[in-house]
Amino acid sequence: MGILLIESSSKKIEFGYAVDSEIVLNEELNINHNADALSYFIKKSFEKNDIRIKDVEIVSLSNGPGSFTGLRIGSAIAKGICFAIGSKLIEVSTLDIIANKFKSEGRIVSLVFSNQRTLEFFYCEYVFETGKLKKVSDYKIGLLENIISDKLTYLINENLKEDFPEQFRHTLKDASKYSNILSQFELTIDKIERNKFSDYKTSKPFYMKEFTPKI
Repeated sequence: MGILLIESSSKKIEFGYAVDSEIVLNEELNINHNADALSYFIKKSFEKNDIRIKDVEIVSLSNGPGSFTGLRIGSAIAKGICFAIGSKLIEVSTLDIIANKFKSEGRIVSLVFSNQRTLEFFYCEYVFETGKLKKVSDYKIGLLENIISDKLTYLINENLKEDFPEQFRHTLKDASKYSNILSQFELTIDKIERNKFSDYKTSKPFYMKEFTPKI
């Protein structure tokens, strides 16, 4: 079973390829390359490592929240492959991927910028039970000052702690130095085992409107 993993939700753009339960390819684009170069580098890496695109049985997509442009490009690549060769699609929340990179006791909260100027974030709270990630809140959106509590651990996927007010910095941990692909792969395997596939025809990035409270 060949699995292509795509993560283009932030400045750290990654892709990987796994065969059954083993990752055989894990690459990160140079910081100078944007998500619009992702398809080129996937093709180049596949050719170099003698991987055939027709062997991709499943495409795992980090589906947001995150960079509008990056998510749109990742979604287009994933849907194009599924349409062209009949691959199945797995969608994984970017917030889940961030949280799963930091296995820890107690509750943790993953954060993704919604508005960097106002410090508004998408966020979700998690715990680990028997080694597996478990959500203990809905996906939400709010201002950092209303989210932060000294009792929890907060993870961000960007090396931007200096952009935060000083009183919040001690509560934040930079998760960007850890691979998104390894975390995404674990969550992908779990979804495959639970038969949680998505329909590529109706798939779309997880944008802000899904987080807007219904009144």
